[in-house]
Amino acid sequence: MVSEQNMKYLSKQSVRTLAYTLILLCAIYIATPSLQSQGTTPTSEQTQSTPDSTSETKEANKEDAVPAPKKSPGLVDLFVVGGWSMWPLLLASIIGLGVAFERMYFFFSNKLVNKGFNQELTDSIEESGLEGATSYLEKNKDQRITEIIQNGMDVSSGDPELFVKGIEREAAEVITLLERGLPILASVSTIAPLIGFLGTVSGMINAFDAIANADQVNAKVVAGGIKEALITTAAGLIVAIPAMSFYQILTGKVNGFATEVEEAANRIYKEYLRIQAKRLTGSAK
Repeated sequence: MVSEQNMKYLSKQSVRTLAYTLILLCAIYIATPSLQSQGTTPTSEQTQSTPDSTSETKEANKEDAVPAPKKSPGLVDLFVVGGWSMWPLLLASIIGLGVAFERMYFFFSNKLVNKGFNQELTDSIEESGLEGATSYLEKNKDQRITEIIQNGMDVSSGDPELFVKGIEREAAEVITLLERGLPILASVSTIAPLIGFLGTVSGMINAFDAIANADQVNAKVVAGGIKEALITTAAGLIVAIPAMSFYQILTGKVNGFATEVEEAANRIYKEYLRIQAKRLTGSAK
């Protein structure tokens, strides 16, 4: 059973991860406009010119003048243009990344099951029966799957049905811990595109409102609303795709662990049945 101390530790880790994610996102939003502007700011050497050459090249510059390239909009600029719907998307991205990083840290810091666990367990059972299984579990007690199998064997008292009930109870507790936070990722991956589409509708409403209020209709009149609509759609997908990816990866880990537990429990359950059949045969004789 998961202790209260472990739950408090995981809660602190989750809060810490959310804080680090928020700081990182804020740093990116603040730094991007300045980095974009560095590429378009002329240096002092490029702007220096001699008095003699200024008068000679003044007219040539007027004729051959090329418009300066426009500065690419940074994340903050896009965020502002996107309108009100960018704020819930920002909140969803912070929550999604925080949960995803906390879950990945949890899975990598906790040893669930080693590769080849069930094959080695089967070999131990074939060699020495339940004693071999107990000895093998004792050597691999640092794994979560060992905790589940060992607790199930402790409450079984040699009864296969009690063993099954014990395994179900222990596995349910561990899998519940593994699945913590996954519904949040699923919600973020589902809600973020909807918020983006809502922002798209809002942008199109603004575009048509600008058309209705304009005396002359041109591309500039509707460009702002359409830009807002496209930015919010893209932002919703940008938030949803990583959240869904993390959800699928973590769900696969949970399902894989559940399969390993079921396979290990079935092998020990068969050994319990074999021992029980021998007892019944001996008592009949």
